[in-house]
Amino acid sequence: MEKWDCGIVGGGAAGMSAALQLVRARKNVIIFDNDTNRNQVTQESHGFLTRDGITPAQFREEARRDLAKYPNVTFVSAEVTLIKQKDAASFVIETHDSPYLIKKVLLATGIKESFPAIPSIASFYGKSIFSCPYCDGYERKDEPLILFAETESGIRHMGKLLLNWTGDLVLASNGYELDQNTFTLFEKHGVIIEEAKIVDLVGENGILKEVVFENDNRMKRTGGFVVPEFVRKDRLAAGLGCSFDEQGRLMVNEFGQTSVPHIYAAGEYVNQAPSSLLLAAADGARVAANMNMHFVESRFS
Repeated sequence: MEKWDCGIVGGGAAGMSAALQLVRARKNVIIFDNDTNRNQVTQESHGFLTRDGITPAQFREEARRDLAKYPNVTFVSAEVTLIKQKDAASFVIETHDSPYLIKKVLLATGIKESFPAIPSIASFYGKSIFSCPYCDGYERKDEPLILFAETESGIRHMGKLLLNWTGDLVLASNGYELDQNTFTLFEKHGVIIEEAKIVDLVGENGILKEVVFENDNRMKRTGGFVVPEFVRKDRLAAGLGCSFDEQGRLMVNEFGQTSVPHIYAAGEYVNQAPSSLLLAAADGARVAANMNMHFVESRFS
């Protein structure tokens, strides 16, 4: 079986940025990606200098094209089903088709959104309802917007933030009862708060037009933002014996290395929170440089 220096699980910004650093450091790299990136619904990605407005599909295509120039990189379009330790210095990454022998592994599989129980919200997501105002707020500036959030902290934090882009804002807690202090906080800014449950989102082709509440209140809105929960599939890291903290976050050191030697993690997978393409790519590059330095240091030990 051929032995690879680095196996990267996840072909998003963090994974492919790490791959670029590693192939240029003359490492043989194999990237596993099953094309389930969460930003597939995104129409445009913003905030990445020289790539502002790029679609996720175009970003991935250009990243693969950059990497394809190097003979020491291989792409495998498959889901990783298992990673197991073979010995002190190698791991086996398994897909449904084949096993691969790897010296070091980078986990960069990202996270997934879990939306509030609001009818059809997923069909609007990425078109007129978003989760990141830094990514999509500018395009919705001064529009009548709505925020969907089912926690006090979500309403307060995102509500304050969205006032940076629009003064016409509704905060909808979908049945969650908010503290009176939250009402007081936003009243002086002309922000409407609606606690009633949402029974329907009205619109066409993913473009929001109206929000209907259980109390028969109807509000015309052209778009909005949602505070989802973000979940991460931990079975690969857990199966390897990696440590998690009390909040369920994967524990890594300053080099991006988990509690299991030679197993690293980068990007949204580590923070269990969303980030921009720019920040994910930067983290992938940082961890990859540390991985390479560990290869270098091992020659002198």
